[in-house]
Amino acid sequence: MKRMKFLADRMLGKLAKKLRILGFDTLYFREAAEEEILQRVRQEGRILLTKDRDLLYKALKAGLDVYGIKSDKWRSQLLAVLKRFRISPGSLEPFSRCIECNAKLEKVDKSQIESLVPEYVYRTQESFYRCPACGRIYWAGSHVEKMKDLLKELRLSVDERVEKDVGKL
Repeated sequence: MKRMKFLADRMLGKLAKKLRILGFDTLYFREAAEEEILQRVRQEGRILLTKDRDLLYKALKAGLDVYGIKSDKWRSQLLAVLKRFRISPGSLEPFSRCIECNAKLEKVDKSQIESLVPEYVYRTQESFYRCPACGRIYWAGSHVEKMKDLLKELRLSVDERVEKDVGKL
């Protein structure tokens, strides 16, 4: 199955980061012309996520895949996207993309990053990942635990919603 790729408009920065954390190829531009956004969606086979009603209608008129986000809260936005596209929690690839630039992370040997991370981190962590595009280094810090908690919460929320939907059939 082909993985979904998204492009989030300028009003959805937090949602874009969360989708990247979950492993989705998600472009996000703070400043981009509507024409550029629509062109990228078309050329790259992306799904446009937008809060901009005008952009939504232009994308629909152009025959592009688009989803209008209603909520202002990123958790609700994320749940709406997961539900709308029937994304099962088991299909997620968490912590596989750079949250800053969206590139796929690569595992690196610990010895290669000694001078790039704090001494305490180097001593206490065994696994490290690097973004090949921007060079950012990742390891399993407290942010990973917070995201694991979020994943557990999302799995419960998504499962509950699926059970409710199935119960209506």
